[in-house]
Amino acid sequence: MKKSVILTISIIYILAIVVVGFLGIALKVYNEKVYVEKIICITDGYVAVENDEYCDGVITVQKNQEVVIKCQVEPDNATNPNLRFDYDSDELGKKFEFVENGDGTCTIKMLDSGTTFIEIVPTDRNSNISLRIKITCKPSLEDILG
Repeated sequence: MKKSVILTISIIYILAIVVVGFLGIALKVYNEKVYVEKIICITDGYVAVENDEYCDGVITVQKNQEVVIKCQVEPDNATNPNLRFDYDSDELGKKFEFVENGDGTCTIKMLDSGTTFIEIVPTDRNSNISLRIKITCKPSLEDILG
C-alpha cells in the first residue's frame, strides 16, 4: 500500500476515536425515570421514631386541633414526586376528619382522643417505600373529669 493510504486510514481512525469519545461524554439519556427514594415529613411537631415496626414518626395533637401534614421527597428531581395519603376509613368521622389539600399536603383534625395512622406513599408505582405517621390525641382534663 501507498504511504498516503496508510496515513489517511490512520488519521480517520484517530479522528473517529476523538469524535466518539467527545460525543460519548456529551450523550444524555432522555426519558430517564427517577423514582422517589425517601419521604421526609416536615410538619411542625413531628418526631421521628427509630426501631418501631408500627410507625416512622409521631405527631401529638390536642382534641379539635387541625394539623397540616407536609412532606418532601428525595431526590428533588424525582419524575413523579406526588404522594398519596392512606388512612383507616372506618375511623373517619368518628376519631378524625381528613382533607387532602391537593398540593401534596393533607389536613387532619382529631375529634376524639385516641390514635390513628396515616401512611404516605409515592404514586410513582415503582417505589416500595412509605412513611407511616402515628397521630395521637391524648384526652383533655375535661374528658377525664367528665
